[in-house]
Amino acid sequence: MSTQVAVFNAKTTRDEVVKAMENMQAAKFVSLPENYKESAFFAIEKIASLEGIENVPPIMITKSLIKMFKNKLDFQKNHCYFFVQNDKESPTGKGLRFGWQYQGRVFVSKETCGVRDVIPVLVYTDDEFVTHFESGVLIIDKHVSTFEGEIKGGYCVISLKNADGIIVKYYTKAELDKRREKSMAKNGKFWSWEREMYEKTLINAVLNKFIETSGEVDNETLYDEPEYVESRKVIDVKIIPQQEPQTQTTEKPEQVEI
Repeated sequence: MSTQVAVFNAKTTRDEVVKAMENMQAAKFVSLPENYKESAFFAIEKIASLEGIENVPPIMITKSLIKMFKNKLDFQKNHCYFFVQNDKESPTGKGLRFGWQYQGRVFVSKETCGVRDVIPVLVYTDDEFVTHFESGVLIIDKHVSTFEGEIKGGYCVISLKNADGIIVKYYTKAELDKRREKSMAKNGKFWSWEREMYEKTLINAVLNKFIETSGEVDNETLYDEPEYVESRKVIDVKIIPQQEPQTQTTEKPEQVEI
């Protein structure tokens, strides 16, 4: 009695997936970007290293890539990562899902949510940080950054393309740590650069509030996380460096609560 072991063939899968997308595009079932073939080729080469990918039917890979395109994400630009997950809709019980990366949230928020810029600012225990509440909104009166001591929280300063003023949202370190615990890279090597990872976590938390209200985004995928992490392989992401935040003055910008 012989046991046949499933093998993932990237070329065969690429051909089948692209053909399926071509047919759906021709039938006007979906609207895909101009570079969808190139992006699909690149993604399938990368997901070939995922544990369990040989158990995922091409049709499930096709559906995942189409959902990625619908959300205006591009795997070539590190907008998202893929993982194999249990899926009751799959003939084999296994499907391909994707989670949003830092870069994807920044890109989509600028493309669909009117965000012009987002700057993360961490607050350290040695900083001069003065705040008060006004009508239930946290107002930052003064922040003199020292970058000394322990990180105790942080906020994002967000400017919008078609609106005056800025939006400020503050998160405590405990709130950021809760999000870190749900991250696929919570114990990864990039946490050797703690500041950059907390800035990334801070931006993700704030931009989620914008993106989840966009009618062009699938809110379910925005919060997709793997049910397990020990049996998959994921390519590490690059962190976009942020400029040093300037010392805050006593002038208070217009505050708008998210």
